[in-house]
Amino acid sequence: MVGGLLGLRAVDAPLAAAAGVMPAAGQAAPRFPSVAASPMALKREVFGFALASSLADPTVGYPSWNFAALSTVAFFGLHINGNGAIVSDGGWNVWNSSALSNLLTTAHSSNTKVVLTIVLQDFQPGTPNMCAGLTNRATTVAQAVAQVNAKHVDGINVDYESLNGTCPNGQTARSMLTDFVRLLRASMPPPAYLSVDTYASSAADPFGFFDVPGLEPYVDSYFVMAYDLEYSNWRRSPLGCTSFCLSPTAPLAGYYYNDTSTTVQYTQVVAASKVLLGVPYYGRKACVGGVAANALPIGPVTADTYLNASTEITDSAVTPGTYSAHRDSNDIAGQERWDAWFNRTLNCTRELYWDDVTSLGLKYDLINRSGLRGVGIWNLNYGGGAPELWSALLSHFAGCQAVAGTASPRSPAPAGTMVTVTASASGCGNPSPRYGFWLQPPGATTWQLLQQYSTNPNFVWNTAGKPPGTYRFSIWALDAASGGTAGNSLGRWDAYAMLSITLTSTPCTGLSATFAPVTGTLIGTGVAVKAAAGGCPNPRYQFELLNPGSQTWRIVQAYSSNAIFNWSTTGTTVGAYRFSIWARDASSQGLASSSLGSWDVFITPQYTLAKPCSGLAVTTMPNAAAPTGTNVAVTGTAFGCPNPRYQFELLTSGSQTWQIVQTYSSNATFNWNTTGYPPGAYQLSVWAKDANSPGLVGNSLGSWDVYVMAVYALTTPCTAVTAAFTPSSSAKSGTTVSISVSASGCNNPQFEFWILYPGSQTWQLARGYGAVTTFSWSTAGKPVGTYRFSVWARDAGSPGTLGNVNGTWDAYSGPYFTLT
Repeated sequence: MVGGLLGLRAVDAPLAAAAGVMPAAGQAAPRFPSVAASPMALKREVFGFALASSLADPTVGYPSWNFAALSTVAFFGLHINGNGAIVSDGGWNVWNSSALSNLLTTAHSSNTKVVLTIVLQDFQPGTPNMCAGLTNRATTVAQAVAQVNAKHVDGINVDYESLNGTCPNGQTARSMLTDFVRLLRASMPPPAYLSVDTYASSAADPFGFFDVPGLEPYVDSYFVMAYDLEYSNWRRSPLGCTSFCLSPTAPLAGYYYNDTSTTVQYTQVVAASKVLLGVPYYGRKACVGGVAANALPIGPVTADTYLNASTEITDSAVTPGTYSAHRDSNDIAGQERWDAWFNRTLNCTRELYWDDVTSLGLKYDLINRSGLRGVGIWNLNYGGGAPELWSALLSHFAGCQAVAGTASPRSPAPAGTMVTVTASASGCGNPSPRYGFWLQPPGATTWQLLQQYSTNPNFVWNTAGKPPGTYRFSIWALDAASGGTAGNSLGRWDAYAMLSITLTSTPCTGLSATFAPVTGTLIGTGVAVKAAAGGCPNPRYQFELLNPGSQTWRIVQAYSSNAIFNWSTTGTTVGAYRFSIWARDASSQGLASSSLGSWDVFITPQYTLAKPCSGLAVTTMPNAAAPTGTNVAVTGTAFGCPNPRYQFELLTSGSQTWQIVQTYSSNATFNWNTTGYPPGAYQLSVWAKDANSPGLVGNSLGSWDVYVMAVYALTTPCTAVTAAFTPSSSAKSGTTVSISVSASGCNNPQFEFWILYPGSQTWQLARGYGAVTTFSWSTAGKPVGTYRFSVWARDAGSPGTLGNVNGTWDAYSGPYFTLT
């Protein structure tokens, strides 16, 4: 299989025979899970061959496949004879059976294409059948296209395998094959799919059977048969075996013929978007002389389907304890697997080289890295429903087709705005794709991860504190079953979208402040200074304070989102304090500045701290009582406060309601004109508080630091008094004289009696004030002569309207009486 034959599907015969049969005695049955097909967006094509011999087999045929992970199924196949006609054989019978129609129904319901593979293989000397078939290519084109139309399949896959040479008609097989493909394309209406199977070495072989560059105008894809490479690698480094020895059938690297070099060769001559890298769902095994890598077979080399290879360990013929699994050391990158065990039925050590999901996955990675069209599988029947195979395909090739991003509110937006970035993916196979969000700030060269992959399509971006400028978002989408079809050092994605959001600066345009309590509170009281800026979405505030008499401002609360400064006034002094309150938006650098910083707007409200009055004295003039109509001076004297203010209230006799008679002022005296006030007991309340004090306590009439209550009496004074003697005017000494008195003009008169002896200058009190209206004067022992009496009268509530050193009175009478 050297020269133009590299990649020949020589495996067909042994594996086609094995694919539809039950496992040999002692072998475990293949795994066939129930597969629910659903449309899947595959970022790359997954092209798999389907063997007609076991097409409808429920264990390995299409009922076991996951069509969600398949783009194209190639029915293999209808054979072509030397006349160019379709051969009526087993493949023809299946093609015309319900197995095909059921496959079509299942595949098309999952958006999976089905194509017809036409097969002609000839490696005889001179390739007579291939030359004849290609000479009659017009017949093949007509019949193949007719079958496509009749069965409503989606296209044709050409599996013509042979050597190049000059045919009897004088044309080369290479040129006739190219023309055959041209005719097929011309006869197939769009969007019919056309693919050609080519050898691994064909892109680098200008003289081989396949003219790879010449076919490019006509084909949708090349299925590159990059397997069976062990049949050409055994002679070369790193093996250099003397005869055929076992090695990977599809090495990734490390061998002369490998998938990596094949990929490079193809992408150098044709578009990568047309290359399907074929992978094997099978391996090869043989009896060998002992457990060693790349052993020489000592018996026939046979093929193992993936299902058989993956269950060899459970075969009853395996001697317990002898089974071992290894990775190929010649191709570290490819991780191809080889297993060895002792088969007691064959009485030999068996060695198997095969691709498991680890080595297949690395080939899938090569496909993604190289941007190839996709993967080709020979063949699906060999893997059946093995879940790990389908999972590997989905994890490497399933993915969302596109993603879009929107912002609310739309760009531009003021810095400080809460912006919701919403992603929306399309073409994903799963209803809940995953999204990741990245951010590149203005001027930055690196990306920041904002939100790890999750099913949440929204990222809420808090732009508070973000400087103005244009921010770039990278929104990634990943199908739930995908490992990402592209990537970089930050991670992998199926699709991504870029979104730019510009943040603008919005300076504050207005500012106000309130104090609680209002200005004039007492030293030691906690004061809340609350600012409120307008015109900006995310204001920041700074508070500065200037003490009374100072020239230096100090920052008491630096810029923050806190709009309240809680001022502790303990330990401060009385006086007027000035605040400077600054505001600027989080996005703003400030419209003006000083040594203390910058601001958009500022205000300088004043606040006064006070010291409360601690005591109060009250005097009245006249003191305590006065006749109605008297002008009474009520004076307060507060102490302990630098700027006392006074308020006077009055509660009239018999009333329940206080009246403010003089509101707060610096006037410490209330001059009470009692004219018109009825006599009685009045209550006076004098309040005092410092001019800067809000008052320590209060009620509905106001507040005060201290207060004093005083009771004051208003009276009706007596206007006249009369006195009568019994006996009248004179009597002998020793006689008891009775004096009767009466007063007018007062309700409750009281009387006081004074006597001036004959020849004396000094009055003597005979009886003090009382309500008794008679006075009995004993004259026993009294000298004869004329005596003068002074009878005083005043109302019981009156302090007296007149007075001297001896007392006060409202009215008096001064009668004379003579003793003989």
